[in-house]
Amino acid sequence: MPIARLFQILAQLISLYTLLCTVRVLLTWFPGAQYSAVGRILSSLCDPYLNLFRRLRFLRVSMFDLSPAVALCVLIAAAHVLGNLAAARTFTLGALLATVLYLVWSIASSILGFLILLLVIRLVVLLLRKDGYGSMWDSLDRSLSPLVFRITATFTRGNPVPYKTALIIAIVSAIVFAVALRVVIMMLIVFCQRLPL
Repeated sequence: MPIARLFQILAQLISLYTLLCTVRVLLTWFPGAQYSAVGRILSSLCDPYLNLFRRLRFLRVSMFDLSPAVALCVLIAAAHVLGNLAAARTFTLGALLATVLYLVWSIASSILGFLILLLVIRLVVLLLRKDGYGSMWDSLDRSLSPLVFRITATFTRGNPVPYKTALIIAIVSAIVFAVALRVVIMMLIVFCQRLPL
């Protein structure tokens, strides 16, 4: 069996496993569904993998558990990488390095995207609602504010700013950082792909 065919089969198996893990995660949103026969089967198949990410405490932001999203992103990226390797049909060290960089970018962009989404949601709630505070929002603020104010301090030279302003600065900074990181990673990927090795 040619190695390209092996990569293609592995990519398809990972895609199927990603679908199963996605269904498993979605079942946790419905009370009792995860304890059904299908839920128990999916739990036995998917939980060993998902639990690897649940152990990473930095993936928990207050009441938000990012571990399932990161776990799914890793699977999606791995399937994509294997699919690309199967399509390339030639294997060089440069192509392998480019693939690893793409995998790192996929995971980092997913985490950055989720962080930006949380910051935007929090800002919108503060701007649209007079009572933009409550136990859920306070909990989110406790998780986000250290990062938000650390980012803001780099631009305000440590001068205090209102929380809404700090959120805007953090959102813009995170978007600029994500775009800049994407440009750098894509340039490195192109460089790696051109390596003669």
